[in-house]
Amino acid sequence: MSPKMMYGVSLKGFRSALADSLLAMGERYPNMVVVDAETGTATNVLDFRDTYPDRYVTMGIAEQAALSFAFALSRSGMLPVVPLFSCFLSHRACDQLYVQIGYANANVKLIGCYTGISTPNTGATHQCMNDIAIIRSTPNIRVVECADPSELQQAIEQAMAYVGPVYIRMIRGDIPKYDVPVVPAGHKFALDRSSVLREGSDISLVASGMMVARALEAADILSREGVSAEVVNMTAIKPVDAETLVATAKKTGRVVTCENHNIFGGVGSAVAECLCEKCPVPMRLVGVRDQYGWSGDLEDLVKMYGLTTDEILRNARELLKD
Repeated sequence: MSPKMMYGVSLKGFRSALADSLLAMGERYPNMVVVDAETGTATNVLDFRDTYPDRYVTMGIAEQAALSFAFALSRSGMLPVVPLFSCFLSHRACDQLYVQIGYANANVKLIGCYTGISTPNTGATHQCMNDIAIIRSTPNIRVVECADPSELQQAIEQAMAYVGPVYIRMIRGDIPKYDVPVVPAGHKFALDRSSVLREGSDISLVASGMMVARALEAADILSREGVSAEVVNMTAIKPVDAETLVATAKKTGRVVTCENHNIFGGVGSAVAECLCEKCPVPMRLVGVRDQYGWSGDLEDLVKMYGLTTDEILRNARELLKD
């Protein structure tokens, strides 16, 4: 097997960006410690262990202990980073997340890997569809998701500089067609801001993470049909960038949200909560529709759960008819 592949999925892209970012931040922050729970190989963070062995701690297969230890490190003046599978961060360690990270407002950086449907062969236990819902309902924790690896690197850099808990959501692997740069050259990520990647006037496609590339593709197709679609890269999931969301809703009057997550409690819910108070407009939500995961080929799974350009187009066209 190629060293750039693991379990059938590329180690390039987001996981490569994670490895590079941790090494760079380790040099910048001498008090930085990576806390692992025996997922370092899969999350691709072992270069940090090899470079800074005294600042890499594995807690065994004990995610609750990993968050408790990260909390203790933060109280000791250290800067802990916890890159774990999102299902274990948000499910298994939910109590520690709520009390020791959120309630304590601990300066801990959480990186949720393997989010949503992007891990093809692990099924319902590992395909985490509700981590946003759990973590954004936990006070004090910021929630961020990036459209491509270059944006992820900027997000990690800003999260490290921010004092307080941050959860950064990232995928394991995407379909090769979409494993391309999404944000333009010179794009500047801001922790509390989302960004408009394409201007439009007829409908807004508000997308997060791996769905941004699909929203841009849908916008291209809609333009050939005479529809001007605006595409918002919603990186700031909590707190939401209300200014950007309200501006796009006022401009187009219609919003389709697109997310690699359950439509209950995720990006669509966050956008709806914001707009119902500040700028009510007709909406459609594209995402996982209250289902558990399933093992299979990634491209088949993406179609099975409706995380496709075609599903974005179907919802946009229906909304444009109203």
